[in-house]
Amino acid sequence: MAETTEDRIYFDYDGGNLKFAGVVLLNLVLQVLTLGIFRFWARTRERRFLWSHVSLGEDRLEYTGRGLELFLGFIIAMIALIPVVGIYQILLLATGASIPGQVIVNLLYMTVLMFLVHLAIYRARRYRLTRTLWRGIRGTLTGSPVRYALVALAWTPAVMFSLGLAAPFMRIALMNREINNMHLGDRPFAFDGKARDLFAYWIVPWLTLLAVIAGYSWLIYLSFEVADAAGIDINNPEASQPDPETMDTERVTDASAMMPMASALLGFGGLLYLIAVAWYRVREFRYLAGHVSFEGMRFSSEIGLGRVAWIYLSYLLTAAVVGLAMIVGLMILALVANGVPLDPDIVGVGMGEVMDELDEDARFLVIFGSMMTMAIVLQTLSRVMVFHRLARAVVASLAITGTQDFSQVTQALDSSPRLGEGLADAFDLGDF
Repeated sequence: MAETTEDRIYFDYDGGNLKFAGVVLLNLVLQVLTLGIFRFWARTRERRFLWSHVSLGEDRLEYTGRGLELFLGFIIAMIALIPVVGIYQILLLATGASIPGQVIVNLLYMTVLMFLVHLAIYRARRYRLTRTLWRGIRGTLTGSPVRYALVALAWTPAVMFSLGLAAPFMRIALMNREINNMHLGDRPFAFDGKARDLFAYWIVPWLTLLAVIAGYSWLIYLSFEVADAAGIDINNPEASQPDPETMDTERVTDASAMMPMASALLGFGGLLYLIAVAWYRVREFRYLAGHVSFEGMRFSSEIGLGRVAWIYLSYLLTAAVVGLAMIVGLMILALVANGVPLDPDIVGVGMGEVMDELDEDARFLVIFGSMMTMAIVLQTLSRVMVFHRLARAVVASLAITGTQDFSQVTQALDSSPRLGEGLADAFDLGDF
């Protein structure tokens, strides 16, 4: 690739699903055998596979992180969390039976945890960037993780009390902190997105959420209305029976007649909310990507809702078929191993009756074997059919437009963290 590039350069991802499935399956087996300890090395193996198949122009990304770094960072983070949990327990004991005291202690504890979560997010992204190379040049993330966490903490009450309406403002505030501190070598990225633009998209799923809340509230109200009209004590419904002589039949009938409408509003609103959230996430990603620039070059994404929806729907269908087939297969295997003849009469027999044919050891084998096998297979399917395909779709949708002389980008001073993601792994945030 020439040093000076013009117009539009597309990202590309050429990792195969079967090859990635092999990486994931081996990782899961090794995690089971090591009681989960291998997960740090598993994450590193997946990242190296993914990074090595992403290219911009003729040059691929490279991931240089190590599983040992993640493991040691996790151990240190867990040790650091012990005093936090210990102080929390001591304060709870000190408050005794005081309800206000317990509320205050729990609020303080949740505040500290939220602060630590966002601190972990920023530090984890710094680690991943410093372990990511393109053309031999390392990414970096400067700025203060503490300030990032404080910004998130400051916006959290506004998001909560507005029922999520302020979420785009928090999102843009955090993106400003993150992207404007990102560098490739000694050259910075820039972000110029506006919260009001993102809010115009977010209002759609937020309004559908109100429909869900309205449907749920209406259903609860009608349930209380029926109970009150029937003379049922809602605090002890089993001990109180409706009295036909004192029951307000008209109120019961009217409220019962409206329950299907409330249920329909709840169900339809829920479905509409899921679709609206998916639409928003796609629009959000395209907007955020379109407002990131690097030395005069601007990113863009053309990912569509249809492709994302198909990724999830095809996975759900495949997972249902595979899960059912595995259950039937394991039951047949258990029957054969237990000496039960497989005659045509067994077809159509319920699962409970089939399990009754097995002795205790065989039933344990079926249940435990089904759970373990399904967990491994479905997790592999999820990583391959959802995560991997989504990563392919996202990367393939990205492009950079503009003119940039890449020869001017040089390696920055090494300020990369020595250990892994630490708190992010402790809070199970250390994925990608």
